[in-house]
Amino acid sequence: MKKIFLCFLLMFGMINISWAENFPNMKYKNIGLKDKISYNVQTNVWSKKIDKKNKNYFVKVKGFGNFYDYLDADKNFAFTTDCEYEFIYNDSLIGFSNRDMKFYEIIYSGNSVGKRALTKEETEALLPDYKVVSLSDFSAKTNAFKIKKGIAPLKIFIFNDTENPFDNYLFTSGNSKFEQYDLRGFITVQTPGMIQFSKAGEQSLKLWYVLLIR
Repeated sequence: MKKIFLCFLLMFGMINISWAENFPNMKYKNIGLKDKISYNVQTNVWSKKIDKKNKNYFVKVKGFGNFYDYLDADKNFAFTTDCEYEFIYNDSLIGFSNRDMKFYEIIYSGNSVGKRALTKEETEALLPDYKVVSLSDFSAKTNAFKIKKGIAPLKIFIFNDTENPFDNYLFTSGNSKFEQYDLRGFITVQTPGMIQFSKAGEQSLKLWYVLLIR
């Protein structure tokens, strides 16, 4: 009986991980492993529609750490985005960096790849169901930001408009129920309260922020 219960827990954990990696509650579909995407140099258009007669496409494969690489049709390395999640939006290749807590437009010239961080306005357009809160919105004196929740659950994305990285940062709280996604910066708040965003075990040494949900 115990073995069956453990197997069930393992299966449930695997399902949860897979679900979280697909960016829950968003309409954009992750470009998954082995998926093919194409890029038109003349029109600057990215697409998941591949012409079988045209070998001008890239295949997503596992790269270093949590990142992914893209190989050309001859299976040669083409580029990497240094992002954990990628999708096509308005003909552009968009990536999300967990460390930076930013969305990037991937700019590919055919010989090199670059990234442009999306603005807050562009991020809000990507996330119409989320309240986008910039780190610069938090008080410089108290490190706090107040939000009115309302009746429905409140979806929040913390937008990093600074140059600071946020490796291993977590949301923690003792008096507010919330759902935390694997992708950093995204939470859904169920009840009013206080939520702290900080590096585990090092709050006094690192940057930390507090969301006050009313």
